[in-house]
Amino acid sequence: MAVRRLQLKEFSAFESAELEFVDGLNVFIGANSTGKTHLLKLVYSLLEAARTDTPLHDKLAGVFKPDDRQVGRLVRRAGGASTAKVILTMDRGLTYFELSPQGAVHHRVDDWSNRGGAVFLPSREVLAMYEGFIAAYRDRELSFDETYFDACVALNRNPVKGSRKEDAEPLLQRLRSALGGRVELSGERFYVSFEGDGTRMEAHLVAEGLRKVASLERLLLNGSLAKDDFLFWDEPEANLNPRLTVVVADVLSELAAMGVQVFITTHDFLLARRLSVKSESPNEPATRFFVCLRPEAGAPVEVYSGAQLSDLPENPIEEQFARHYDFELSHRFGDKP
Repeated sequence: MAVRRLQLKEFSAFESAELEFVDGLNVFIGANSTGKTHLLKLVYSLLEAARTDTPLHDKLAGVFKPDDRQVGRLVRRAGGASTAKVILTMDRGLTYFELSPQGAVHHRVDDWSNRGGAVFLPSREVLAMYEGFIAAYRDRELSFDETYFDACVALNRNPVKGSRKEDAEPLLQRLRSALGGRVELSGERFYVSFEGDGTRMEAHLVAEGLRKVASLERLLLNGSLAKDDFLFWDEPEANLNPRLTVVVADVLSELAAMGVQVFITTHDFLLARRLSVKSESPNEPATRFFVCLRPEAGAPVEVYSGAQLSDLPENPIEEQFARHYDFELSHRFGDKP
C-alpha cells in the first residue's frame, strides 16, 4: 500500500498545496525554511498514528515538538486564526484532520488497510546516541523530537529470519561492502565489526558517514525496512563523503525497487543529480522530485514537482552551482573570455 496524495491548507509554511507521490523515490529540494522536513514529518506522523492507533495530537506533538506540546502552533502563522486541513490518501483509504490554532484536532481515518511500518531517520545520525536513549526518552524531558526515539526503537529490533532476511540479503551485502563490516548490538551499545583486520569498534567511534550506512544495514537486518514499508530520511547526505553519497543514492533506488516507498530531503548536488539521472532509465523505480519555493520573504511556500530535476521550474541546488562556476571563472580569469 503506497501513499498517493497529500493535500494541505494553512499548515506550517503552506497556504495550500497538493502533492502526488510515486511508489518509489520522492525527493524534496529547496532552500532552508521552506517546509521540506515538515512535509516528511507530517506524512510520517499520519502513517504511524493510524498504524499504531496513537492519538494524532500526541504524535504531532512528539514529532514536531512545539512549545508545551501546543500543536496549534503548526497552523500557518499568517492571515489570522485559520484552521489547518490535511488529507493523506493511500491506495486504499485516507486519513484526514483539521487543526485549530488553539490545538483542537479533529481526526478521521476512513477505510484504512495499511499496516506497513515507517522509519524516520533524522538528519543527525542516531546509532551513536542509541545507548540508554530509549529509557532516557521515556523517563526524562529531552530536547530531541520523537523521530529520534522512534528510530532507536526501530534499531533495537532483533534480526529477522526466513524469506524477509533472504529478500534483504543482496542489499545487506552491498551495505556491508561499503561499511567494510557489519553491525552488532551487544547489551545497550552498537559495534561495527570490520572484516579486513577483525577490529570491533564502538559505533560512536566510527565516522558518522559510516554510521549512517551501518544504520541502514541494521534496519534491513531486523526487518524494519521491507516490502510495503516507508522510509523517511531527512538530508541523508549530511557528513557523507562523495563515495558514500553515491552508495546511499544507489541503495535508496534499490530499497524502492524492493517495495519500500522512500521520501527524502536533500541539499546535495551529487545525490540529487545521481537520482535524477538514474530515474531516466526504464529499469529504475519511479522517481518524483519536489521543489519547495517561497516567491518572496514572508509569502507561503509553493510546491512544484517533476519526473527529473530538469522538469522543475527552479532548482536551488543547480542554480547555486552555476553561480559558483561563474564565480570561479571570474576569480581565475577576470574579464577575460
